[in-house]
Amino acid sequence: MELKEAGIGEGISEVIVTTKSASGMPNAAPIGIITVINEGTGEPLHFVKLYKGSQTLANVLETNMLAANVTDDAVIFVKAAFEHLSEAHFADFAGVPVLAKANAWIAFTSVLIEERSDYLHFQVLPRAVKINRKEIKAINRGLNAAIEAAILATRFDITKDEREKKEMRKLMERYAEIVKKCGSRREKEAMGILKEKFFKGSGF
Repeated sequence: MELKEAGIGEGISEVIVTTKSASGMPNAAPIGIITVINEGTGEPLHFVKLYKGSQTLANVLETNMLAANVTDDAVIFVKAAFEHLSEAHFADFAGVPVLAKANAWIAFTSVLIEERSDYLHFQVLPRAVKINRKEIKAINRGLNAAIEAAILATRFDITKDEREKKEMRKLMERYAEIVKKCGSRREKEAMGILKEKFFKGSGF
């Protein structure tokens, strides 16, 4: 199943992955869908790394299902990283919760292929795709910086090395400068949420 039209291309595509528990409780988190091309067949193969202790991993282990939500809304990326989204944010697609306002949905089944000390590696097999909106936009450095900042923020708390944390703070400051200069109001709102919720008291 070709996913380029839905926004998933070769490399790592940053999306919001939605899942549900066995009891039906939805969850959302920013995660990269890793796409590589099979050299023998030319077909794309898709993978995810889900970190131990995350609700996403717990849900996938219970249901073997997840959905990729393709969106360029920086605020949703930040909120999905640090808040439990209300049920009003979700819709149902192919038996998996999805973000109602996402540009595209891809429902996957998962196959565990490797376990490491801190994460499990899954191949994900697309079983349904829906494109809600096709949007062509010029590249905006503010949007890219806001997404990078959200991803960086999810890693800050689990990083124990203080030197690494110092470098992460410097990066966050740089991303904040780019958002201030180039971003729309939505990206600036996302960066404001990051500052208030995650980096409060961290020196950022």
